[in-house]
Parts: sequence; C-alpha cells; structure tokens
Amino acid sequence: MNTEYPIDYITYVKNGSWPKYVDLSMKNTIDKGFDILDLTPDAYDVPNEVSAYHAGFLHIKHITIPKIVEIRETIKGFFIGEGDLWIYEEFTFDKFIELKLDKPTWLGYKKKLSNFIIGNFLIYIPIKYLDELIEHFKKQNRLLLSDRFFTKLYDCGWLDILDKSVANEIEHYSNVLGGIRKGKVLLSKK
Repeated sequence: MNTEYPIDYITYVKNGSWPKYVDLSMKNTIDKGFDILDLTPDAYDVPNEVSAYHAGFLHIKHITIPKIVEIRETIKGFFIGEGDLWIYEEFTFDKFIELKLDKPTWLGYKKKLSNFIIGNFLIYIPIKYLDELIEHFKKQNRLLLSDRFFTKLYDCGWLDILDKSVANEIEHYSNVLGGIRKGKVLLSKK
C-alpha cells in the first residue's frame, strides 16, 4: 500500500455501526493496493438536522477536508471515496500511478449525462489543489448533493473526468433514493 495517496471514505453510522457494504468495499480497495485513512463516519441522520441528500457534501466539507489538512505535508494527493465504492478488478493502485494525473480527476462514477454526472464514487485530488478545493467549498453557500457539487467543478474546468469509470457502487439500500441502488451485488437480499 502507498500512504502518499490515501483514500478517505465517506460513510455514516446508524444505531452504532456503519453499513455492511463498507467492510466489503474497504477489503476490495486494500486488495487493489490503495491505503485507506481511519474511518470517521458521520451521524447526519439526526431528525430535522440534515437530510441524507446533503450528508456526503457535509461529510467532505467538515470531516474529510480537516483530516487531509492535518496530513497534507506527508501526502502527494488523496482520494475521496464513497462507502459503497467498488473498484473494478482491472484498476489497481499501480494502474492509477500509470495515469500520471496532475489535476483533480473524477475516476469512479455511474454515468455522465449532458448536464450531470451521477455518482462520485472515487475522486482524486493532487495535494497542490487542496486549498482551491477548500475555497470551492467556502464559496458554496447552500447545501448540495455531493455529485452536483463535483459536477459544478467539472463544468467550470477545475475537475477532469476519465472517459470510462474505474468503479461502481455496491448494490445497497440508499437513504437518498429511498430504495435499492443498483450496482455490484455482494450482499444477500434478505
């Protein structure tokens, strides 16, 4: 594993534990040679506090960014990964290094529409762009879906996107959707 390019997982706890798919995702990610920062799940599901729609955006702003600021001198870049991340078999840490990315890049997503990119499963940010990312969050005056926020950064040219996604999500019940999100089937439907 390479600690110079860690992944921070966006996840949550409910009733004292995180979703079952997070452990499956982390094992897959580690098996591919990536390093994962210690989990810091949020608990934004408190009634009348924050809707599930905005939890990812707030997690990145209030949890991920401060973690990265704390270690910025020891890393070359970082990834933001959703807790349901499933990196495809052929994409390893070595394949990431071969890409020689020098700009923030959206690596894992479900699909790219004409005006919206669905799913911010895996985003890479070189450390030299951290301050700019912080500024983008400061300028965002209202809560957004996290993939809407990153779509805006793509639209303005700050964020690149790979032509083909390197990841999907593990199929699971989504609090945002209020139903099953289709993806890599790993959990029983019971």
